[in-house]
Formats: sequence, structure tokens, C-alpha cells
Amino acid sequence: MDSGKIICVAGHSEIIVKKSRFIGFAEYAENEDAAREIVSGVRKEYYDARHVCYAYIVGEDSPRCKFSDDGEPGGTAGKPILDVITNSGIHNIVVTVTRYFGGVLLGTGGLVRAYTDAAREAVAAAGVKEVCLNRIYDISVDYSEYDKVRFLLDQISGTTIEVNYTDKVIIHLTLPDAASDKMVQDITNLTAARADIRYISSVVG
Repeated sequence: MDSGKIICVAGHSEIIVKKSRFIGFAEYAENEDAAREIVSGVRKEYYDARHVCYAYIVGEDSPRCKFSDDGEPGGTAGKPILDVITNSGIHNIVVTVTRYFGGVLLGTGGLVRAYTDAAREAVAAAGVKEVCLNRIYDISVDYSEYDKVRFLLDQISGTTIEVNYTDKVIIHLTLPDAASDKMVQDITNLTAARADIRYISSVVG
């Protein structure tokens, strides 16, 4: 993801289908642990519900994807929720749909429609913002090569730079993902591979 959307305000939905109550939430989750915590929190809040179904896609470098039907017939809840997430174009998102059974069977088609609608309405109700994916590097160079490396980095739009002076110059660099591969190649060429370029992590912002 060079850029995309994330949730900044959680979305909520509630629909009634043949007396069954479906309660949806769409929320931001930075990683899989956060997504699990959100699901756990919904389960605790709606402890008396028959089903708490969910799906999430989280992470930047190797996105993690998971969904659960939580006792509903296979393929009628978790996968439809995941399809809503995929079609939304939103990153780092977890959607839960809690069902209180109303005594009337909906059938597989009815369940798919109900879970899809509840998830879609929750996502539509969420506040979203555009973000860019940034990569963070630590670059270690000799003092004799710092000026030319710094000049190159200063030409890259959207970068932030912090410098520490030790036995070498350590440059803590954050830059847009789209520019990262070229940066690595350019500095490698500029220093004849003497620079130590270490990828740290990816962040959205």
C-alpha cells in the first residue's frame, strides 16, 4: 500500500431481519493483537448474543487476514464481512457483526444478505481518512560521506530525518514507501555499498 484509507472514527450499524437483531461495528486496528482485542471486547459487551462474527485485515508489510462465522453455517457470516472489507479499500480494519437470534430461520441466503448489510452499513458509517504508507530506515555512513548522502535524501519529498553522531553518522529516516526502493539503490550506488542501510518498520500516516 503506497496510500489508502484507514478508519479514524468507528462506525456502527444495527438492522432487524425477521426479528433477528444484527449489530455491526467497523474499527481501526493497527495489528492482529489489536484486532483480537476488539473482537474480545465486543464478545464481552454482548455476552448474551448467540453469534459474534467478524473479519479483519491488518498489517502493512504482510497483511494478516482472518474471519469467523462463530457458529453460523459456513460461509454465511465471516466471508461476507470480509468481502465488504475488501471492497471498501480500507486498511487495518476489523468489522464485527453480533446477532441476537429472533426465532425465525433466515436460510443461508438470508444470513449472507443480513451479515453483508450490517457490515456494509457499519463501514459506511465510519469516519475515514487518506493516509500514506511510510518506511523507516536507519542509515549508517562515514563522516566523509554524510554530506552527499544527506543532499540526496533532502531531495526526496515527504521525508523526515533525525541525525545522531557517534563513531559514524546515523541517519534515522522516514520516507514514503513509493520512494524507498530507489532511495536504497541510490545510496548504495553513491557510497559504493559502504552505507549500512537497515529497514526498521512500516507505518501509516
